[in-house]
Amino acid sequence: MNHDEAKRKFKHALENQQSISIPKLKNIMTALNITLEPSENKEVAYLKGEIEQLARKYRNLKRRKERE
Repeated sequence: MNHDEAKRKFKHALENQQSISIPKLKNIMTALNITLEPSENKEVAYLKGEIEQLARKYRNLKRRKERE
């Protein structure tokens, strides 16, 4: 589940006052990077992963542009 999908499902549940099963809520919270325990290491690792993904996308776009 990606961030946008999790955000959409969570918003829908809140707006319609629906209950969410614990496993589904855990998946949504994980996708939204929400934890109940403060952990700087997890946040740093998550942000590093996000930066790597963006760098990879940038490199791929740059390569495609060079090929054209």
